[in-house]
Amino acid sequence: MSALYPYPAVQYIPLSFGVIFRRDNLPLHPFILIGPEISIQKEAFEEKIGLQLPDLKETADQLFLLAGGFEPLEIKYRGYYVTIKAALNPTLLLISLPKHYFYKDTLVFQAKKEDGSLLVAKTYQLRKNAGNPCRPTRL
Repeated sequence: MSALYPYPAVQYIPLSFGVIFRRDNLPLHPFILIGPEISIQKEAFEEKIGLQLPDLKETADQLFLLAGGFEPLEIKYRGYYVTIKAALNPTLLLISLPKHYFYKDTLVFQAKKEDGSLLVAKTYQLRKNAGNPCRPTRL
């Protein structure tokens, strides 16, 4: 147990993640865009940073995350929380996560440094018809 993972290790599901797109040396503050929010904000985001992101097609078994300002080192899931162990880094990453491990509809994605300090958090509704799919989390 640690500040990053306050429960016994056996209670966390380690999630493998695939990197679809990566760009380094971008001065970004830590942020996360999740699922359909990426497509909604894609054009404005591309214009802001001057890069073309790959086109994404939503699938039933993958969840896409666009993360900036930090490097994900590992990702673990427990209950409502998807904890991303992260290091501050001026990078932009598009990653995919397997959805089949999530057993809750509401997920709180938290990118945290190894000491447990929070970089960024966002709540996500896994079901499409559950209202606003993404909203910032206030802690």
